[in-house]
Amino acid sequence: MKLTPQEKATLDLFLPGTISKDGFLGDDSRHVHDIVQMDQRELTRLGIDQKDIADRMSHFIEAGKKGLETTVDLGDFTVQVQWQRGLILCPFGEKRRVPKLIAIVCNKKREQCIRYSQLNEHMIREHGFFEGSGSTFRLNPAELVQILEIQSSS
Repeated sequence: MKLTPQEKATLDLFLPGTISKDGFLGDDSRHVHDIVQMDQRELTRLGIDQKDIADRMSHFIEAGKKGLETTVDLGDFTVQVQWQRGLILCPFGEKRRVPKLIAIVCNKKREQCIRYSQLNEHMIREHGFFEGSGSTFRLNPAELVQILEIQSSS
C-alpha cells in the first residue's frame, strides 16, 4: 500500500534520529497501526482499557514528582522520577510536547520493576501505542497490568 506524503512524513517521525535518537519502532518492521492493533487485542484479552493503564502510569509519575530524583515509598510500591531536561514531541503528528520524565516503578510484593516515560503514558492514553518490539521504551501491556496491579475500571 502506497502512503500519502502526509502519512510518509508522520511515519518518518517514528524512525531513529527524527524525534528521538532511537526512534519508537525498534526492530519492528510492522506499520504503526499494526502494532497498535496487536496491543489492542492483548488489552481486550486482559479486559483492560488503555486509559486504565495510562491513569495508573500517571498516578505513579505524579507521586514520583514529589521526590524528584529520589525514591518515593508508596507502601507496596516505590517510584523514582528522573527528569531529562526539556520536552519531547509526540510522533503521531500532533503538536503536543511532553516533559522528558522517566518513571521507575517497583512492585515490592512481586519484586519487579518497570521503567517508562511520560511520553509512553501519553501515547498509550491517546493512541494505544506501546512502541514497537525492541524499542528502548517498548512496554508489554500484560507486564504493565501485572507489575502496576491495574484493575479494569468497568
